[in-house]
Amino acid sequence: MRKMIFDHVRQYWIIYLTLLCVFLAGSFFGAVGVGALSEEKTIELTKFVDNLLVEQPNTLESAFLQQLARDNIIIMAGIWVLGLTIIGTPLVYLIVFTRGFILGFTIAFIIQIKKIMGIGLAILTIVFPSFVAVPCLLLGAGLATIFSFLLIQGKSSGESVKKEFFYYCAATIVVSFGAVGAGVLQGYFSIVGVNFFGF
Repeated sequence: MRKMIFDHVRQYWIIYLTLLCVFLAGSFFGAVGVGALSEEKTIELTKFVDNLLVEQPNTLESAFLQQLARDNIIIMAGIWVLGLTIIGTPLVYLIVFTRGFILGFTIAFIIQIKKIMGIGLAILTIVFPSFVAVPCLLLGAGLATIFSFLLIQGKSSGESVKKEFFYYCAATIVVSFGAVGAGVLQGYFSIVGVNFFGF
């Protein structure tokens, strides 16, 4: 399985490199965007984060984990659907940029309002799960982009892409399982982080 993934990424490395650059650009602009917040917005978001931390479950509740897993599945399903359309590629890249923006903004904002404890909280609850979530996002987006290009080639040459379609669906299902696992990890580390730092 690992060799198949490495061979696939190596074959389409340009697509994955552009997706990674888009994600990193989103993360950068998200982090920079924290500094552009007005004082009123900063206070409002600080209250929201504080309430979120207070309402955070202290134990592994199935409903909480299911919600996180469901959110990841919805994102992967949306990317999969966009991959079935020729014009969906720009929206796939937009989703990747947006996810990067949210990640960069969240990490920078938590560090800004919680200082040293915020660094630990961000690493534990956001960065660690991202080691699984981000590769799954990029793989899903890459598969969608590649299949969109195959659709364009198929239409221009008149060839069927039925085989590629089944491969696309099967690969997306596998990646989606990884995304579900990332959601569960996020929930677990969120609970550990809140309990550890006493929020």
